[in-house]
Amino acid sequence: MLASVVCLSCANYSSHSQSVKHRENGWYRIIDGQKDSIASQPIVTVKEFSALRLDKDLFGKAVITGSVSKHKLQAWADSTELLIGKRIGFIFNDSVITAPQVNMRIESGTFQIAALHNYDITFLLKSLLKEKKDSLDALFKANGWENDTLFFNQLDQGKQDSIINTLDYIDACSIIKGFENQ
Repeated sequence: MLASVVCLSCANYSSHSQSVKHRENGWYRIIDGQKDSIASQPIVTVKEFSALRLDKDLFGKAVITGSVSKHKLQAWADSTELLIGKRIGFIFNDSVITAPQVNMRIESGTFQIAALHNYDITFLLKSLLKEKKDSLDALFKANGWENDTLFFNQLDQGKQDSIINTLDYIDACSIIKGFENQ
């Protein structure tokens, strides 16, 4: 996991900078010299994250460590390579939470989300896990699948979060399409 710390500098671009238009939560290219400096298309979105966890950086500050879906590894690696020496921003609720400078290609798909000052990283992690769960729920419901809520809801929140954290949105889409073709 140290590779992500080495590859992305810990400098924050701006905390809570407001965007002009709504963007899906995720990682975006930051374009210097423009009024709206956030690229219009994301590199990866929250539903394409996996293995999110609360961690501490080299300075002992709380951060979220995670990785991108195996299906987005190539896009992540290629994007980080193109952005060497430039900034990449994590956008949450149309605000830039962090925008570190990319120092090298990140083939592992790992990342860290750090924020300035007293930003509640624990709340952010819970929000990201909820967003992942909501996107999976919406996918399943849109395709007529019912949740096994009797089992899932009996689990404590930590176990529920663990299950959601390991589910891959793109794999879930493939599973649904596979069942539809039978």
